[in-house]
Amino acid sequence: MKRYLLIVFLFLSFSPLLIGQSMLPAHQDTSALTSTNEIVFSGLADYQSTSIGKDIVQSFFYGGFIDDEMKGVTSGRQQLINRFGIDISTEIEYKNHKSTIFKDSTIGFSLKYGAYNFSGIQYTADAFDLLFFGNSAFIGDTAVLSGSQFSSYTFQKIGFGWFDKYSKSSITLNAVGVNNAFSGVINNAALYQSASLDSIDLQIDAIYKLSNPNRFSGFGAAVDIDYRFNMPKNDSESIYFQLLARNLGLVYMPNVNHSEIQGQLSFDTYTVDELLNAQTVFEDTDETIASFSDTSSTKGNWRVLPAMLQFTKLIDRNSKQKFQGFYGARAFLSSSFMPMFFVGTDIRPLKWYRLGLQASYGGFSNLRWGMYSDFKFDHFSIGIASENLFSQTGESIIIKITCEF
Repeated sequence: MKRYLLIVFLFLSFSPLLIGQSMLPAHQDTSALTSTNEIVFSGLADYQSTSIGKDIVQSFFYGGFIDDEMKGVTSGRQQLINRFGIDISTEIEYKNHKSTIFKDSTIGFSLKYGAYNFSGIQYTADAFDLLFFGNSAFIGDTAVLSGSQFSSYTFQKIGFGWFDKYSKSSITLNAVGVNNAFSGVINNAALYQSASLDSIDLQIDAIYKLSNPNRFSGFGAAVDIDYRFNMPKNDSESIYFQLLARNLGLVYMPNVNHSEIQGQLSFDTYTVDELLNAQTVFEDTDETIASFSDTSSTKGNWRVLPAMLQFTKLIDRNSKQKFQGFYGARAFLSSSFMPMFFVGTDIRPLKWYRLGLQASYGGFSNLRWGMYSDFKFDHFSIGIASENLFSQTGESIIIKITCEF
């Protein structure tokens, strides 16, 4: 059990940093682009948690020692159910604004490539304490692990799409290749250690799925939809909204290893030293795991990608207002990700510069604060943002670069 939990935490912490969801806020500009070509690069690296300290995560990322104080502070933050997640992606998109391949002159075409990693884990407070403190933390008590689950997807896509040159609504059809995917759920698991330190009882019912670890372990299709609409604010202005779906699709993996682990073990008459040093259940994990009923099979598996769905009130670039508000909601097709709601203010102190502040709640964490800066020149723009500032349980960086020619 400890080995499986450690593998999950290590994998989530060492997922490849690719450095995209769009920077908040998204902008609306209804004027047609005067240039023929546009290239947009966007990148995101974000991890967040309800309770795991970023000092612990940074130790996994960059190396370092996890001391008792760090573990104790994080343990004190634990809730009944906790979440931790990583969203890392990069996209590059080419748009042609003068193409005549469509009969409608207001329609342009686009080409897109993207690479993504989305990982999430939902776990009980006892799972963290068991992993980092061992079974000595549960003398005369029961460590409850039931309901813990995890999943991770790493995949790439390439697509062709078309867009409206004025409204900026678009749709892209993508071919998807899965690099690797794994998931698991602990339906029922508990570890009890007697107060007299003379017995341990461990029971578990869990399912684990792992794709074939080749360069491409699956394939499928997905669609990206960016639908924009407006509502009149007054005679001269409108309020713009966006409905966004990214990576909405299915993939098929022909060789997925399905494992079901079930069983119950009881250990008696161990010495106090063996128990306190976690040398009972976890001294020989291979022997312990072999004692359970472990049923494995390899077969094909269809999976729904962890698509992102988002609704946003957009910022109007053509507005003369110095201050504009935005708000919205985001969700992923992942049971570990809670719906996230956000609200913020956009400030335009200069014609070519915007900045803003935002607050969000939900996702893999609780309350988060964010900030962004956006520089726009005649044929080039760059924006940098973070949705997670001042937090002790996460970090994020978002970059978006646009070039017109």
